[in-house]
Amino acid sequence: MSSIPSVAAISAFQQEQTLSQVSMAVARKSLDAARAQGEAAISLLDAAVQMQQQIANRAEPGKGTCVDVVG
Repeated sequence: MSSIPSVAAISAFQQEQTLSQVSMAVARKSLDAARAQGEAAISLLDAAVQMQQQIANRAEPGKGTCVDVVG
């Protein structure tokens, strides 16, 4: 047996390196997308809180807090 790596072994090693790099890039993009979705959800929640505060500040006491429905 020769101590010099064969061409096939070198090729397999390079292929594994490339596959590992691609997997890491995909995982990084997936993490970035999840972070962006989380930030968007937080932004929507903040907007909902602000809207609710604005509505509460404008409302007259006792008005607009209950709905009576007669059928």
